[in-house]
This record gives sequence, C-alpha cells and structure tokens, in this order.
Amino acid sequence: MQDAVNDPGRVTSGVLALAVHLVFFALLVFGISWQKKITLPVVVDLWEELPPPPRVEAPPRVEPPPAPPQPKPKVVLPPPKVETPPQPTQAEIELREKQRKEREEQVRLQEEQKRLEAEKRRLEEEEQKRVEADRRRLEEEARRREEAIRLAEELRKEEEVARKEQFRREEESKRREEEARKKQEEERLRLAAVEEQRRRDELARKQREAEEARQRAETERRAAQQKVVDNYKSRISEKVRSRVVLPPDMKGNPEAIYEVILLPGGDVLQVTLRKSSGVPAYDAAVDRAIMAAQPLPVPTDPNLFQEHFRKFNLAFRPKE
Repeated sequence: MQDAVNDPGRVTSGVLALAVHLVFFALLVFGISWQKKITLPVVVDLWEELPPPPRVEAPPRVEPPPAPPQPKPKVVLPPPKVETPPQPTQAEIELREKQRKEREEQVRLQEEQKRLEAEKRRLEEEEQKRVEADRRRLEEEARRREEAIRLAEELRKEEEVARKEQFRREEESKRREEEARKKQEEERLRLAAVEEQRRRDELARKQREAEEARQRAETERRAAQQKVVDNYKSRISEKVRSRVVLPPDMKGNPEAIYEVILLPGGDVLQVTLRKSSGVPAYDAAVDRAIMAAQPLPVPTDPNLFQEHFRKFNLAFRPKE
C-alpha cells in the first residue's frame, strides 16, 4: 500500500492492462460466436394442389328491404355417409419422415443454440464477475490508497503540529533566555549605574570637600590678607593722624572720609574728600596731614597693593 501511494503510476498501468485484457476477451468471445453461427435449415412445405386464388369481393350492393319471412317447409336430411380415410402413399410417408427428421434436427439445433447462448451467458457472467471483482479490487486499492493518503496527511499534520510545538518551545526558550539576558544586562547596568553614581557622589564629595577646603583656605587667606590690609591701613591712619593739626574751635567728633590714590611705594597721587565732617578747617587739616605723611606705608606685594591700596578710603574723627 505504501508502494502504491509512493508510485501512483503503477495503479494507472494496472488499470490500463486490465482494460486491454477485457477488450481482448470480448473480441475472443464475439469472434468465436461469429465463427460458430449455425445456419438453420430451410423448411419447405409441399402442397398436393395449389390453394384457390384469393376471392375478390365485389362492392356491396344496395338491395331492397327483404320481404317478410315465409315459413320454410321442413326438410328431412338423409343420414351422413361414413367415408374411410385414404391411405397415405409412399411419397407422403417419406416426406412426413423427412419433415420429422428436419423438425428433430431443428429442435436439436435450437437446443444447441440455447446451450451455446447459455455458455455465452455463463462466460459473460463469469467475465462480469471477474470485472466486478477487479472493480472491487481496484476500489479497495483506491480506498486503501486514499486511506494511506489520509493517514499520511494526518501524520504530516501531526508532524506539522509537533514541529510547530517544537518551534514554539524553542521560541519560548529563546524568549526566556533573552528575558534572562536582558534582566542580567539590566541588573549589570543598574549596578554599573549605582557604581557610577557612587563614583560620581564620591567625586562630588571630594570636589565639595576640595572646594570647601579651597574656600576655607581662601577665607583664611583673605582673613590673613585682610589682617595685613587692616594693619597697613591702621598704620597709614596713625601716620596721617599724627600729622593732623586740629583747629582750636573744634567741637564734637564729626567724621571726614577721603579717597586716596597711591603710587607704588606709598606716594600720594590724589586725595579727594568724599564726605565732609562739616568743619572745613578740620577737613583741610586732614588733607594736609595725608600729603605730609607720604610716603605712606604700603605692602610690597603688588597684587595686594593693586587690590587694596591703589585706591582706598580713609575715615578720620578728631577723637579716636
């Protein structure tokens, strides 16, 4: 059955071979029947005398209506004569014997014809049975072939379902592996991000600490610098104050503020009164004392001088 499914050409060739055999058998049967065709004998009827010619009836005549019937006289018939049958002649006896034999031969030929026809019907029935058996066999083979095809199709579908299920499982496994890989990658990135954030926080902390240290150092430097600046400004104020000659009618303790521009080395370039004390004599006395006190004491650091002593303000009160 599997060979028939795999080689459908064998079934076709078998059907063609069966058809050729059927045609050959039909030709053989009909050929034999034609050759054995029996010619029936010709039966001839012998007549002692010719039959009378057929009567040609004349057209009916129209007769007058009959007269009323007259009573018939009674007729007394004579008794019938008894005739003896004629004896057959020798020729009639031979003819009758010949006709009997011919009838018997005809009966025999008819029986032989019936026997031949019965044999022909038997052969035809056997051939029909054989054809029917071949048809059933071919139908059974076709059914088996269809069953094999159906089973093969079911097997193919089952294999297809199994293949799809295997593919689905493989895809599911790949998906799970991909999800696990993504989770691992996300965890790695999260840890890397946490580490990067920790490093950044550590760097920021260090930068903040460095900035705080720098600011502290700058504050300390500025404090030390301011201390130096205050020291020099205090020395300048003392030197200028030592040369101030207060007016005799000075009253109160008013404040006068001056803007002083110095040259490197402490020489006074310009003095400008920014706020008057209200006593012009005192304002003029302080102005003269600033000019008289030069060179004023200034630091040797040019940056410090440029920042704090190139131009600065001095405030004076009479009572300090």
